[in-house]
Amino acid sequence: MVCLATACTGGPDLDGRQQRIVNVLSEENYMWARRDPALLAMKLHKMQRGPYEWLRGTAGVFWRDTMEPRADRPTTTFGSPASSRVLLVGDPHPENVGTFRSDDGTMFLDWNDFDSSGYGPFTGDLRRLGAGLAVALVDPDTARMVVTRVVTSYAATMAALAAGSDVGPVAHGHGALFDDDLDKALKHGDAREGVNEVAPVIDGTRVLAVGDLAPIPSDGVIEDRVSEVSDDEAAWIDAAVAQWQAAHPSTGSIKLRARRIGSGVSSYAALRYNVILEGETDATDDDRLLELKETRDGLVIAGQPRFAVAEWSSPGARAVDTQQRLQALDGDPLLGSALVGALSLKIKDREEYQHGINHEDLAALVSNRQKDYEDLGAIADAYGQMLAHSHGTALTQDGVAGWRVIEPLLSGREDAFVQELTALCLDDAAQTVDDQLRMASFDLATLVVPESL
Repeated sequence: MVCLATACTGGPDLDGRQQRIVNVLSEENYMWARRDPALLAMKLHKMQRGPYEWLRGTAGVFWRDTMEPRADRPTTTFGSPASSRVLLVGDPHPENVGTFRSDDGTMFLDWNDFDSSGYGPFTGDLRRLGAGLAVALVDPDTARMVVTRVVTSYAATMAALAAGSDVGPVAHGHGALFDDDLDKALKHGDAREGVNEVAPVIDGTRVLAVGDLAPIPSDGVIEDRVSEVSDDEAAWIDAAVAQWQAAHPSTGSIKLRARRIGSGVSSYAALRYNVILEGETDATDDDRLLELKETRDGLVIAGQPRFAVAEWSSPGARAVDTQQRLQALDGDPLLGSALVGALSLKIKDREEYQHGINHEDLAALVSNRQKDYEDLGAIADAYGQMLAHSHGTALTQDGVAGWRVIEPLLSGREDAFVQELTALCLDDAAQTVDDQLRMASFDLATLVVPESL
């Protein structure tokens, strides 16, 4: 049983909402608290930097609120039992979209984080996306416009799928910001900047860039650190790569291994390793960079069974399968998973073709009330299209295409759907901002990490 500091030491009095937040964070982070409480404390400090970082670290709070609503936070009326068994991204906030390069060279944007994927109500994913955009954009008028466009685009894309239209991936042509991100990703990927950052070539030999690749800010949170691995970690890595190579036999041997700390918010305390593999030749210019990331159970939704054991062999296998089912194209031929003891790992390409969206870049577009508003509108359309394509084309828990259970709920009621979901997204965003303010003065680590540790 987790013993909270407030209960064990007579710590600060918490109101009901604050205690709910602490309880959820304590439950979700308990394993990480036992393994590395100092790293978990950094995650909690990172969450408290602002409302958007708070949103990223509190997906569990969001889903509990959505599935167990208070009287002042009603659920949507657009739902059915079948539409509550849609395959979800789980945490489709704006920064969980990134660039990818398909086998034929096509650069496109799609969801890039499936740690929380699983089955649930499609409206929950949509609310999470809308709330994330509203929190990122700050300005209420802009937020309302963007969220309305997202929900409208979602409904229109779902109708197009039902009509048999070929809804392609989000590529160039969805706003200048997205176009710029795609162009940069292609340039940096072709230059192999990812592998050269973690292991530059010095005098013809790759060596690890051990140390901090980014300065540590005043809150003490590690931003990007590369370190050597222990013998035990090296053994885990070798075993995981050997499993992965069963499906990728053409890849070369391991040259270097490194621990990487600093990515993410919700998954900040997860184990991440970078592995440099020998390329097709002995030269250094065709070496590959992999990321091995610890993956845990996905969504916990009231009334829904847990499928980590039944449908998927491990959390990593779930994350890989759902990425392949929810993305519009195959953007990572190196994607795979491994299970080493109880450690489940997702393995992916770590090259710069895969580069995430920055919410601050979205917020910066608010300033220009004409050109940038048009760009934001196009971006909002793209977010709605991506989520609808994922939900609509992936098979549900019942084995049918998602659009078959979602589109009938929206047909003829699109205006009501847009109004209702927009209001819920903005309400969810307001709750996120309020929660962050409620907890801003607390040292979360003293509340979340069990006193016994």
